Amino acid sequence: MSIAKPLVKLEFRELKGNDSKLVIDLYNSLSNESIYYRFRGFFKDFERYIGSVFSDPRNIIYGAFIGNELVGVLEAVYLSDGCYEMAIVIKDNHQGKGIGTKLVAYAINDLKKRGAKTLIAHTTPDNYRILAISRKFHGIIKCMYEECTTIFNLQTINVDQFLN
Repeated sequence: MSIAKPLVKLEFRELKGNDSKLVIDLYNSLSNESIYYRFRGFFKDFERYIGSVFSDPRNIIYGAFIGNELVGVLEAVYLSDGCYEMAIVIKDNHQGKGIGTKLVAYAINDLKKRGAKTLIAHTTPDNYRILAISRKFHGIIKCMYEECTTIFNLQTINVDQFLN
């Protein structure tokens, strides 16, 4: 039995406002568990949420595609000059295949090119997948009560090994 992850042809790109239906459809396809981990609670008003993210041109939304299927989304929400907050979700049937790691690497690489210096992520202490990704990228993780915050210093992160 092989423990190697299957090779899939992933493509990444920045999503624009005309892609909002793709993102909403992805969110609507998620299990309750994935919604809980993505939003740190149960949430369903995806149209209004996605509309607000796309409405600020400083926010950057990245998509991971297999063929024409959107399988992952990473939102980099502008907080201040050089600082973004990251949120990521991968479709349920594509989780555990390394797509999240590659999407984070792609986003970090692009954000660094745009001059970003800091990336922040919030999650629950039981979201082991995003905490593992945080460790891969040398994020500083601090957990208190029901929330963990990770701070990534983008100036010190080398994502090359994850982009190949």
